Amino acid sequence: MKVNKTLTVFAICTLVASSSFAQKSKVVSAYNYNKSYERDKDCNELKKGIAAIEPATKDVKTSTWAKTWYYGANLWFNAALTQDPACASQFTDALSKSYEYYITSMKYNIDDPAAHALDLDKEGDQMKFGLYLGNRETKYVDISYFRDIIGNKFPYLANAFVNKGVEEFQAGNYAKAKEFSENSIGVNAFLGRVDSLGMYNAALAAERLGDDKEALKYYDGLTKIKYGGAPIYSYIANIHAKNKDTTKKMEAIRKGLEIYPEDADLIREELSYLLVTGQTQEALGNFDKAIEKDPENATLYYNRGLIFDQLGEMEKAAPDYQKAMDVDPTFFDAAYNLGAMYFNKGVEWNNKASNYGLSETAKYKVATANASDLFGKAQPALEKAHEINAKDMSTMASLVQIYAIVGEDAKYAAMKAKLVAEQERLKNK
Repeated sequence: MKVNKTLTVFAICTLVASSSFAQKSKVVSAYNYNKSYERDKDCNELKKGIAAIEPATKDVKTSTWAKTWYYGANLWFNAALTQDPACASQFTDALSKSYEYYITSMKYNIDDPAAHALDLDKEGDQMKFGLYLGNRETKYVDISYFRDIIGNKFPYLANAFVNKGVEEFQAGNYAKAKEFSENSIGVNAFLGRVDSLGMYNAALAAERLGDDKEALKYYDGLTKIKYGGAPIYSYIANIHAKNKDTTKKMEAIRKGLEIYPEDADLIREELSYLLVTGQTQEALGNFDKAIEKDPENATLYYNRGLIFDQLGEMEKAAPDYQKAMDVDPTFFDAAYNLGAMYFNKGVEWNNKASNYGLSETAKYKVATANASDLFGKAQPALEKAHEINAKDMSTMASLVQIYAIVGEDAKYAAMKAKLVAEQERLKNK
């Protein structure tokens, strides 16, 4: 049997035309459903409208119409806007969908076929798209769509994405938090604004996801606009430290200090590095500067005292330990180190005294006097340390020895009992 080719082609064309007409009618239906929803707030109208528009976004004819995507975007926008939890639960990712649809609508609304071919997933095409939107000479199929999206819809979406990002972050949904924060960045870019908060939130979410490259990208961007201050440099340094890249860690800290030379945290980080790497004199110089900028920081005095202590310069270490205790009366390490420094030096003089012969009486007296003086200085510091932390056995053991040496029998017996009781407690734990 012969098939009439003319009739076949006619039938195909008729089917295509019929399909296109059906999709066109669905675009109109979607518009009407949305208007009906805005009037009556009947969630079923939203569902019908979205069901109508989605096939039209895939049809070869209607998928390139700005109004197809604009009407669809308005439906998704209203779904995101609804305060009815039951209605909202029926629309997954309404915010992101409305954003996607509005962007696509703007692309097809540009009256230039070259714009329609842009792939907005590619960075280069995104730049071209931005140039179209930023050019006052760009012509649009319907300028009212553009004005409504930029003037009304995107300002709302910008705030909604930020809030949703924070909400998802607090719930521990870091991938969604990053997605919403990045959408916020994108929307604000269309509005000609730098979304520093969105960048910060995206960085935090990326870091929680273990995506250090993405986190560093956003943190670096924040340093360029000077958002977040000195802590941003500490965050960058911490990522490099986690990856055991000390060079980049110190680069971040020192870059931060160039801009925020008085930041105590950055100063402490650099000082810690200098101490670990044996650059003691440079560290001492930096401690002097840090204390000048932050004179009520007990840790700075303690660390400088620790350096002097390690160098054997007791006369310089003692005032720093004492100052740390004055600033922070609960600073156990400062009190203990001060007492231990005096105690250890006293033990040295005691040992010297015990090694002198009968013919060296004068030297013996000097040594015992020095030992007695040092034990006398060690006692109140160690008693203060014990007051701060009554469970520390090293403190108790040192005090037992001091009380025995200075002849304070009652204190010796009481402290010895405490020490034994603590040893038994730990043994039976």
